[in-house]
Amino acid sequence: MMKKINISDFKGLAFDLDDTLIDRETAFNKIFKIFYKNQQAINKKFTEKETLKFFWDLCPNNSIDISYCFETLIKQFPEINISLDNFYKFYYETFLKVIKPHKGVIEFLDKLIEKKVNFGIVTNGNDYQLKKIEKTGIKDKYNFVIASEIFGHSKPKIEIFQETLRLLKLNTVDIDKVLFIGDNPYTDIIGAKAYGFKTAWIRMKRNYPKKLEPPDYIIDSYRDLSI
Repeated sequence: MMKKINISDFKGLAFDLDDTLIDRETAFNKIFKIFYKNQQAINKKFTEKETLKFFWDLCPNNSIDISYCFETLIKQFPEINISLDNFYKFYYETFLKVIKPHKGVIEFLDKLIEKKVNFGIVTNGNDYQLKKIEKTGIKDKYNFVIASEIFGHSKPKIEIFQETLRLLKLNTVDIDKVLFIGDNPYTDIIGAKAYGFKTAWIRMKRNYPKKLEPPDYIIDSYRDLSI
């Protein structure tokens, strides 16, 4: 596996959104620091650091299931005064307030457009993902975007990668000339690899699961892509 990847080696690129182009990790920490300060039931028992660890432990592979997170929260803190709807609303509304693109992403995408690189964004989620894109200034800085719940299939299902290839305006003979870049080994890497795309996993200070077929490349961020 190499560190620097030359984009010119590929006919098409597809980026995941969260923790690939936008800084979900920092936003997540900000959200639950605010939650910690506002919830006496938690800050009576946990430190801020313990609270962040509690919520990160509920989000394997950097993805959150709000319902599961809430259920576990209520079990740990039965006295907490918040409903599932309000927890959901707090999380997503706060996320939109604090989310930012990774430093340099806007300039990077502009350069891809300038160089006429064939690329798009493929993300699991609903129209909320489009709100994130707009909030972070990424809107219109891509050839296409697929949000899974709008499209009707989620990563790692084959249909979303078939649609990615179609929107890249490539044929099946070009499958191995497409590079999929993402941080989730189960949805981004395994799904894209099973379809035949080349894959670049953003490690996020983690180790790749040993039981899974490895990605073609392991990188630290989009900055390891050479234009």
